Amino acid sequence: MAEILMPKMGDGMEEGTINAWLKKEGDEVVSGEPIAEIETDKANVEISAYETGKLTKILIQVGQTVPVGAAIGVIGEASALPVSNGTSVVNPVKEGTVVDIPAVSMPVVVGLQGRVKASPLARRMAKELGIDLTQLSGSGEGNTRIVAKDVEAFQANRTTAPAKAAPAAATVLASVGGTPTGTGETFKPSKMREAIARRTLQSTQGIPHFYVTMLIEMDRVLKMIKNLNADNPEGKITVNDVIVKACAVALKRVPEVNATWASDGTIFRYAEAHIGIAVAIDEGLIIPVVRNCETKSLRNISGEAKSLIAKARNNQLKPEEYSGGTFSISNLGMMGVDEFLAIINPPEAAILAIGGVSRDAVVLPDSDEIAIRSRMKVTLSADHRVLDGLTAARFLQEVKKVLEAPFSLLS
Repeated sequence: MAEILMPKMGDGMEEGTINAWLKKEGDEVVSGEPIAEIETDKANVEISAYETGKLTKILIQVGQTVPVGAAIGVIGEASALPVSNGTSVVNPVKEGTVVDIPAVSMPVVVGLQGRVKASPLARRMAKELGIDLTQLSGSGEGNTRIVAKDVEAFQANRTTAPAKAAPAAATVLASVGGTPTGTGETFKPSKMREAIARRTLQSTQGIPHFYVTMLIEMDRVLKMIKNLNADNPEGKITVNDVIVKACAVALKRVPEVNATWASDGTIFRYAEAHIGIAVAIDEGLIIPVVRNCETKSLRNISGEAKSLIAKARNNQLKPEEYSGGTFSISNLGMMGVDEFLAIINPPEAAILAIGGVSRDAVVLPDSDEIAIRSRMKVTLSADHRVLDGLTAARFLQEVKKVLEAPFSLLS
């Protein structure tokens, strides 16, 4: 008998939801054959069987959410469910709820803190805030299960008492806001929106951001793109593609930006430029990664970016296609945005925010003549632990230099 466990599909994944079972109880399965579809905070992905045999039991039903490592099914000939301390797993959970699986059925993901009953989110919040769950009373499931709002309430009470202040290094992942008083509706955010809430709070509270903005003339880029697309209308190059390639060149010239602040207090500098492209989808935002941009041609980058963006919008990205980035860009220019400040995507040290290209009247250098130029504002958000203003400015100078003489990108 072998348990099917909820897999970890990417560094940030902590729990998954069963979207569909591709096999039913009693079906024969072959190792490597897709057996279920799960929803993570980034995408819907199929998981495969690691054993050949019979799907003897489905433990987690469609719509249920469990932590990484939890048993979701059983392959083998056994007719009974796995047991925990001699007791069978019973009482299926209502669709759409989060469940805890007995400790024997899953590896320990977060310290269980005794036998306290708590949701995975509550456990994660308690761990990060340094809260002992045995001190809390639960308000969920008949006042027997600790949920996120119980941890929030405990933390709020604790921070009002000076002697019980939270550790300085703790990162609060609980939502911050008041109680709504107007008319409207309450709804549960998607898993992706919950992940965005956690990561943006982690980024803004844990990373000291600073910002550097620069204006870049884009006339030559626009002319180059027009010529390239006239020659190959089937594989059109975009401004975004050119910016990705320009950033790869700049990261090579200013490698200090292509780095991260490691958890042990050291700075790690990457050898390759794996550039993430922020893509807005219905559920929120995801950042697929074009790898090794420093070695790829502009057309290759363009083709890969289009493929990844299409997968992102169809919820088809694989974990390896949205993880492992070393630098990111976020472009709102197509929405008419002039400039904005982007939030760094941990563990990267910087992200480039790109505004729209506008036609402006410009006083030409070394003369009083006025000409019309196409210009674009870009803003680098940088981690001050890794970078200083001078290094950030040098990086933007290199991006500007490449974009204002873009034909070098074709060599």
